[in-house]
Amino acid sequence: MKALVAFTLACAAATAVGAAEPELSKTPLDATAASILPKLQSANGIEYMNGGAGTEGVDYMKARSNEFQLQIIFSGRGGEYGVAEKVAIRNADRELISVPDAGPIMMFKLPRGTYTVEATFKGVAEKRIVSVGSGVAKLNWNTPRASD
Repeated sequence: MKALVAFTLACAAATAVGAAEPELSKTPLDATAASILPKLQSANGIEYMNGGAGTEGVDYMKARSNEFQLQIIFSGRGGEYGVAEKVAIRNADRELISVPDAGPIMMFKLPRGTYTVEATFKGVAEKRIVSVGSGVAKLNWNTPRASD
């Protein structure tokens, strides 16, 4: 954490004197900065990202959002982000992928088709049907169960 604070202060100081901000790829903080960002993962041949709890994670996922055909955002009563105990995506009767501790933002690379997305909140499963086509399918999943 001290390293992140030091990096932030260094960036602010560099900006204040008109210098360019250092690139993450050229600083010793690469591992620290990269560790807080969501990772591209794969299960059963489906690539996905899961995360977005912090500002940096949200910004990173938004920057990469055009790479994914299905995007899901979980929120609760007041619009605050939420996390599902598990998310499963099915095509017909076959489960394609299951992700524990899902959200608040999830993005999937899926072929065209109709999918059933099942999210479990506080032990209760909820389902949504989503069609993935040529563009990006966005599912804003608002449920009181996502609230603490």
